[in-house]
Amino acid sequence: MTPPGPASSAEAGGLTHLRLYNFRNYAELNLPLGPGLNVFVGENAQGKTNLLEAVATLLLTKSPRTSTPAELLRWGSEETAVDAVLGRGALSETLALRLRRIRDADLTGAPGRDASPRIARTTTRDGHPIAPRDLIGRWPVVLFWPDDLQLVKAGPEARRRLLDILVSQLDRAAADELIRYRRVLEQRNSLLRRLHDGGGPADQLRPFDDALLRHGAAIQVARTELVGALAPLAAAAMTEISEAVDSLELRYAPQSGAASGDLEEVLAALRGALARARGEELARGTSVVGMISSFSSMAARPARPHPRDSSGALCWRPRSRRCAWSARVRSGCPSCSWTTFSASSIPLAESTSSPPSPLAVRRRRRW
Repeated sequence: MTPPGPASSAEAGGLTHLRLYNFRNYAELNLPLGPGLNVFVGENAQGKTNLLEAVATLLLTKSPRTSTPAELLRWGSEETAVDAVLGRGALSETLALRLRRIRDADLTGAPGRDASPRIARTTTRDGHPIAPRDLIGRWPVVLFWPDDLQLVKAGPEARRRLLDILVSQLDRAAADELIRYRRVLEQRNSLLRRLHDGGGPADQLRPFDDALLRHGAAIQVARTELVGALAPLAAAAMTEISEAVDSLELRYAPQSGAASGDLEEVLAALRGALARARGEELARGTSVVGMISSFSSMAARPARPHPRDSSGALCWRPRSRRCAWSARVRSGCPSCSWTTFSASSIPLAESTSSPPSPLAVRRRRRW
């Protein structure tokens, strides 16, 4: 992928209006956004991160902060809504997400039991229902916030998730492979648990193994290619930010050992790893080989101790935006525009859930 130059006026666009209803701490918010950079400043714990989360949840189809949708509903409410108006050139559309708390009718009124709450999700485009998977990549988004320090400091799970989010927005086929892979993995783990608990012939796993290998190899190739495209961009960004004092290296190191763009080579390596792990998987009752165990690594070589974590994360996120935008421009995507969010705040006077907070501007010295 070749990094693009500055976006032309024809390419400019993105989020123009955001409406929230009972989302996290917001009872109601009606927020127009200007072109270019929008900066929101406010006190801590007033909802700045929640604002970023709302946009990411809509455009990525799930929250980047929680796997429990019920946590997105404002305390005491039964439903939440996120509406966004997005535009680029002549294209303008309204995307909407509705989450509604429902209770299992079969459990209602059962002696000694409470109704089991679930969350029903509805997504629409210009008022018409749309499958959540059809939203991914339509308006690609890069989110950068304090939790991104875990990309450098913590284990590989966050890095894998970031890669998968970006891959899904770039390539619909890869997004479909991820969906199928997770579905097969869940089914395979269910079977492994049954085999662990009650025994039975291990050859029952064969069809699930084949599907896991097929979808997993495709994902591994996509991740390998993405890291290869991101690595020089992130390294250049670290050099610029640190004034050539620090360096950054990105690597993709799958458990199978085949960090390759050759699908057949990856398939063979995964097949061998799966065969070697058969006994362990049956003993533990869960999968131990696959994309869940692959990881990407960041190797920072700083001359100073503290800037490395935040600068490493900073170099990866925005450069992933640049790299992906290049791919979109090259592929001629007619509806692509990037919505980028970073460091954080909202005009608290717009929120009905909190009083206005004085603006604060602080100039930070360069690391």
